[in-house]
Amino acid sequence: MAAHRFPITEAQIDLLVRAFYARIRKDETLGPVFLRAVGTSDEAWQHHEAKIASFWRNALGIDRSFEGNPMMKHLANQEIVPEQFPIWLALFRDTANDVLPPEAAEGISDLADRIGRSLSMGLVQFRNPETGMPNFREAL
Repeated sequence: MAAHRFPITEAQIDLLVRAFYARIRKDETLGPVFLRAVGTSDEAWQHHEAKIASFWRNALGIDRSFEGNPMMKHLANQEIVPEQFPIWLALFRDTANDVLPPEAAEGISDLADRIGRSLSMGLVQFRNPETGMPNFREAL
């Protein structure tokens, strides 16, 4: 049985990821960060989108073949800062609402919110050498 509690298919996840990253590339804040991290070639973006689609299938319990550590990947890129997560999450939610049925859009967006908050707080915690504690005001 799948870990998620809403209907969504692998094809819908692929569609969401492609549509989301098309929007990311056009975003004035996130676009440059992603272009430097992923690259500019279509092949690089296809590889990135396939990896992220695999991440979502894993997070939803559809397919457990994803290999990677999202926290370490985000920590390694100093351009990624907690203040970007609300932009990322709003774009994700808007894209999900545009390309998925309502129940799937709501379910995956809620999961993205939880993952985004966790990543954001993790960035604050690991990048705060003075105390090693997250500054929750900055993380949210």
